[in-house]
Amino acid sequence: MAYTKTLENCEDYFKPNNHIQSYSWRQYDEDVKNAAFNQAKRELQVALGGLLSDPSSEDDIYRQDYAHFEQSLFILENTPRQEADGVSNVIDEGDEDACNDNNPTRTGVVIAPQAKRYLKLNMIKMPRG
Repeated sequence: MAYTKTLENCEDYFKPNNHIQSYSWRQYDEDVKNAAFNQAKRELQVALGGLLSDPSSEDDIYRQDYAHFEQSLFILENTPRQEADGVSNVIDEGDEDACNDNNPTRTGVVIAPQAKRYLKLNMIKMPRG
């Protein structure tokens, strides 16, 4: 099924009565949110090795659209722009070690922890010897 989610769907996801981080999402300009939304889609497609797809039902536990929305906010909150504004806990998306530690697919893309949950990505590190 083709992916049909838009920034408007993302806005609905981050409504005040629907998401605890709604204030964080709303503090950004529309252009910046749109850019993060588009970048998040590209990053997830690279990490997953294919196009995103719509959920088959509203009851799906694993949702690529929710992962997309969470990744959009993650990008806004973890960029060099935030670091310049003095916001702590910034992940340098160009830091290879951070990318490898946070992304099990090793694509060089940092995936938001909540997005990983919606994608059903394995987050357990298994030592191999």
